[in-house]
Amino acid sequence: MMTPTRQDVSINQVIKVRQHSVALFKRISMEKGYVDSWHGHDWHQVIFPLKGLLQTQTKHARFLVPHTSILFVPAGVEHESVALSDTRFIGIYLNPAQLNPEHSESDIRCPTEVQAVSLSPFLRHLLLEIERFCEKPESDGILRNLIAVLNDQFALGEPFQFKTMLPRDRRLKTIFERLSEAPAQNQTLAEWGEEVGASERTLSRLFASEFSMSFALWRQLIRMVHSLALLDSDLPIQAVASQIGYENDSSYIKTFKGMFGITPNQYKKRVLDEDPLFAE
Repeated sequence: MMTPTRQDVSINQVIKVRQHSVALFKRISMEKGYVDSWHGHDWHQVIFPLKGLLQTQTKHARFLVPHTSILFVPAGVEHESVALSDTRFIGIYLNPAQLNPEHSESDIRCPTEVQAVSLSPFLRHLLLEIERFCEKPESDGILRNLIAVLNDQFALGEPFQFKTMLPRDRRLKTIFERLSEAPAQNQTLAEWGEEVGASERTLSRLFASEFSMSFALWRQLIRMVHSLALLDSDLPIQAVASQIGYENDSSYIKTFKGMFGITPNQYKKRVLDEDPLFAE
């Protein structure tokens, strides 16, 4: 049986009391380094950081959730979340029993797997409307309609493809853990092989088999993940680049833009708290 966390106890207790509600809306704050350990919910969950960077892990994948995306976690799926920087996020909890009532033609079939989509202005305002109607039981019909639109956005919206598959091979796990702690490390694959007890050829084959990419691209992915958390601090771009192993900031900026479609400075300036949706 799962051990509930501080955040988990609160929302799951509310879910038990409000089992006839269509949805619940909760704002949660997590300090950098806080771990919301393995847990699950009887309701679907939509996770959206207002500020900071959240990493959510399931048994098979690790999802990066910056404040430019939202993540859907189906009911019953165990997951663990870690705040990679000081993070505030919205949790929307959707009641499957109320979304799929018996003998109803308005069946809302939510995703059956964890998935992420990029946040659009439309999605941002849709979340605001869902929050507004969550506390109005007499408006359950309107709330269901809004959730149906949200569900469509998961089906039709732009996927946020930034997830890190967790290595299965023990040698790759060692490399993953080491690079996650210190992404600036520049060992070659042959040097890593000496440390983990495998040839360069074997490791290269494992990376291709598990991730469909080379070691160099995979390490670049790890570095970009790490840099997102650093961008939430007051560090200048040059310092961020240096801390993740880039000799100059121009190379880092080029790689970042190629991966996310915006520059690091543009990412830093996306302060969504200025939007009325995020006002306290």
